[in-house]
Amino acid sequence: MKFNFSVGIFLLMIGNSIAGVEAQTTNSPPCGWVKSCSITLNKKEISRSISPSTSLETAKSPIQLPEGKVSTVAELTAVPQQNLGIIKRSDNFISQITPPTDSNGNRIFRSTRSGPSYFGGGANFGLTGGSDLGGTSFAVISKLGLTETISVRPNVLILRDFATILLPVTYDFAPQQPFGDFQFSPYLGGGVAINTGSNSSVGLLLTGGIDIPLSSTFTINVAANLAFLRTTDLGILVGIGYNF
Repeated sequence: MKFNFSVGIFLLMIGNSIAGVEAQTTNSPPCGWVKSCSITLNKKEISRSISPSTSLETAKSPIQLPEGKVSTVAELTAVPQQNLGIIKRSDNFISQITPPTDSNGNRIFRSTRSGPSYFGGGANFGLTGGSDLGGTSFAVISKLGLTETISVRPNVLILRDFATILLPVTYDFAPQQPFGDFQFSPYLGGGVAINTGSNSSVGLLLTGGIDIPLSSTFTINVAANLAFLRTTDLGILVGIGYNF
């Protein structure tokens, strides 16, 4: 009995000590578990490293561009002066070859692809023949556009009391720009030449020339005219016309 009683007291003491250990373990902080402790530490470190002041300072700091690079919108959008000159020349070129239209959008055939119609004056320098075309004479020149490629170019050559009338229909070619800003528009055609006066006659006319746009208002015309009248007459005509 005494042995059993002593064993019971001994077991009771051991149980109390175990209960105390369990109580202490139960009340221990969550860091007793390695995963929980590491998560808590990570959260604290993150909250310290990303503070509101640090974020604002980083957001407010300007972005530095490398030296020598374009850093303004004005410089990015600026168009070089050389390109502006090309654009202006292109606009003038288009205005020379685009026929005008009325308020309803219908094309008015007063301009061809070689340029606008014009009326003006000049001089004829005859090379051979007995008419005004074959001699030196004053010239009234004109161009009247019928379609985009076809024109009629009435010219009147006046020498003393006689006049020679040239009525060619021409095919106008597209403008050519062989070098620099120099531009010209060639044409070829044929028609009728009428020589008035005592030796009046009518004959075939062949013509060819170029129109040179001097400005949006004036056009220079240089043409060679060959007429088969009583004689074979050849002349070079140089004139300037007012565009309309």
